[in-house]
Amino acid sequence: MQVGTERQAGSELHAWRQFLARSTLWLGVLLLGSAAICWVAANWQDMSKVQRFAGAQTLLAVCALAAAWAGLRLRTAAGARGAIPGALLALAGILLGALLALLGQTYQTGADTWELFAWWAVLLLPWALAAASQAVWLLWTLVVNVAMVLWLGERVFSWWGLLGATYLPALIVAGLNLAMLAGWELAARRWRASTLVGPRLLAALAIGALVMSTMYTDLFIGRSYGSTTGSIAWLVVTLVLGFYYQKVRRDLVILAMLAAGVICVSLRVVGEWLLRLEPGAWAALPLAALLMAEAVWAARWLRGLAAEGKTAAPAADAEPASASAGNPVDPAPAGEPVAQVTPPATPAADAPWYVQCLLGLSAWLATLLLLLFIGLSQIVNTQEGALVAGLVLCAAGVAVLRSEAGPFWRQCGTAMAFAGELLVIFGISDSTSFTNACLFVLALAVAVYVLGTDLILRFLSGLLIAGAAAGLIWRGLSPALVDENLFDALWRFDSARAAFLWLPIAVTGAWGAAVAFSLSRRDASPRARALAPLAWAFLLSVQCMVWLAGGISAQQLPAMWAVNPRSAVLVVAGALLPAAAALSVLWPRRRVLTAGLLWGVPLALLILALFWLPSPGVGFALAWLLLGFGLGLRSLTVFGVGSLLVYLGVYYYQLEVPLLQKAVWLGGGALLLFFLRVMVWLVPRLMRTREDGPRAILPPVSAVLRWRTVGVLGGLALVLAVANGSIWQREQLLGSGRVVILELAPVDPRSLMQGDYMALNFAASRDVTRLRKDGSRDPALTQDEVLNYEPDGYLVLAQDERGVGKVLRIQPGTQPRADGEVPLRYRVRDNSVRIVTNAYFFPEGQAKRYEVARFGELRVGENGEALLVRMLGADLQPL
Repeated sequence: MQVGTERQAGSELHAWRQFLARSTLWLGVLLLGSAAICWVAANWQDMSKVQRFAGAQTLLAVCALAAAWAGLRLRTAAGARGAIPGALLALAGILLGALLALLGQTYQTGADTWELFAWWAVLLLPWALAAASQAVWLLWTLVVNVAMVLWLGERVFSWWGLLGATYLPALIVAGLNLAMLAGWELAARRWRASTLVGPRLLAALAIGALVMSTMYTDLFIGRSYGSTTGSIAWLVVTLVLGFYYQKVRRDLVILAMLAAGVICVSLRVVGEWLLRLEPGAWAALPLAALLMAEAVWAARWLRGLAAEGKTAAPAADAEPASASAGNPVDPAPAGEPVAQVTPPATPAADAPWYVQCLLGLSAWLATLLLLLFIGLSQIVNTQEGALVAGLVLCAAGVAVLRSEAGPFWRQCGTAMAFAGELLVIFGISDSTSFTNACLFVLALAVAVYVLGTDLILRFLSGLLIAGAAAGLIWRGLSPALVDENLFDALWRFDSARAAFLWLPIAVTGAWGAAVAFSLSRRDASPRARALAPLAWAFLLSVQCMVWLAGGISAQQLPAMWAVNPRSAVLVVAGALLPAAAALSVLWPRRRVLTAGLLWGVPLALLILALFWLPSPGVGFALAWLLLGFGLGLRSLTVFGVGSLLVYLGVYYYQLEVPLLQKAVWLGGGALLLFFLRVMVWLVPRLMRTREDGPRAILPPVSAVLRWRTVGVLGGLALVLAVANGSIWQREQLLGSGRVVILELAPVDPRSLMQGDYMALNFAASRDVTRLRKDGSRDPALTQDEVLNYEPDGYLVLAQDERGVGKVLRIQPGTQPRADGEVPLRYRVRDNSVRIVTNAYFFPEGQAKRYEVARFGELRVGENGEALLVRMLGADLQPL
């Protein structure tokens, strides 16, 4: 989702139209893709297999064909020549994953989970190459990484013990992402691909894998060849990336990641050395000092690089704004006055966000080390002592920050003040009531926030303010909450009622964050700008609660009103937040915007509020997008995009709203957003009063666009061929396969993208394990060792009078076998034997129906391949 917040050339009306065009389209793409996944996962049995597959493939084909048509149609748009709209292909890519999930769910194929994502990546690759869109490539890299991690979990972990090192998976993941990073950088240099998100994400994955391996390998296996190799790999990658992103193409965000990795690894190495000297709890103090010194040095280094002004200009995005939006937005009329969309930039005195993140990580870790020292040294061994020590540390930290101390001592002051606040919370946890504890923490955090002048300390204190305010709201909304001590109240409070209150608390915090952001940007005074850390603290706290809270539909509002009217009002206020945010940023520009835009956007958001009542995170994310663009806060816009992506992933696993209802509400919101996108394009054309000149003649189709269009259509043909070929093969097996019944034992969780299922453990698996161990050359081998080092094979079944299969023997192939014997393939995955499938997918809400399943009915082919058809009860009757 590429929504820019930079100043736009031309009229402000044009800038807002372009923003709304892109944001409505991309938001609709994400919601429709999520709706398709929820629809597949719901496993709706009222539709036949033909209807489900026809619907999924038709929607996918429409998206791909529309992308190809739009690429040809938009070749007259400035900068769009030769481009394919990335939004439509990104939606087609998401629908491709849903189609593959539908295949596995419908036919109970039992394929390894990584195979689904591997096929997804293979079939998506032609579209990624054709679109040259950052969004499609990001989707592809995400799918590839998921496939790799799942493959490592199912296959590599069964034989990596041969190498005796836990660094191997980290090296594989890092190597994969470094290879993709090199390819992305090559595309940026040769074809001017965007480097805003892709390289940073890939670098973060590679650096994170190596740093985690270097820090934690020794804890599990001790010093070994593996840990040395992993450390050398991390060092080489750090040096190479550091040189490239400092000298060749400067990227300060990636350099900040490398600096954070160096700090973490050095902390690990020095900590191990100190522990060998056995200084006890005193080792925490030099570690904290080292941590803060390195963070201050890294911050100075990064700010120095930023001040040099030698950062290379970012490469142009291969996906122009017009192509991304699907239709061109009218250019600004000639002679129309230019208006800035954003207010003046933040003063240069403020450190860049990546520097603040680095210093914040240092302050947080130093606080933990300081608390560790206090706890282990027994300097404070009572809650009263913790209260006194906490107040002293708060005062000392604030005094240091208000003095003329250098950066290192300011970091120390931040760590001391925040450690003091945490000690105070511990000191009053048992000595006062829940309400009084919240009031005391709120007062202390506000005092530290006002008196402390450091942005990091204000942000950390803002988190405490948000937590204390949430506790007070919690107490006010729930009169049944007894007035007891803090920890007991949190421990004993009923989780269901707590979930009922999460969303109202989040709504209150969200409105507070929106107001704080608005005041901090519209008023240039120092007092107003000091609200920014509080706004971010509220925002992060709110988002955490939104991810936990399930929504309600409009039909359920009366029931909530009957139970708790205040909560119902706050839920409605949360749904109205995007409309209020839009009006707050549009109203100050009413003199340069049209009345249709000024009132049409809030009105459309009010209608959309009905669709995201069951999914409140969508509305909150859109509010951050609108505020970020209107206030000129690019970081807030990016946060809104990220929070939306995370919420849609978490929302899938929330059980408060059924999957089918999620699909309906998300899909309905997506269709309305697509309608609004059309209106953004159509209304300015209908309102024209001047006579248009002769219709522009489309230029000839360029060779690049021709090949990209062929790539899109060829990719669609490949997807349809693979999907329908797979369907035909499985239908043939179902029609001609031999009926075999196996005993099983189920459980029921929820699968990624495929819905509710019960995990299967066929009784024949135990027989295979026993036969494999009995036939091994070394009888001393354990079960895991036997499964680790022997390949897949076939078991031979004989059916009793009821048709239930019994294992006779295992062998490497389907032959030899006698008449009446049935060969059945088994696979070894993750130290267990898998026969056909380890899961049976069923419609949502029917878990009770399948709890009594005792047998599974299979269709087995002559080649030993099989499909699970249905579940049977103890009497062998279908459920």
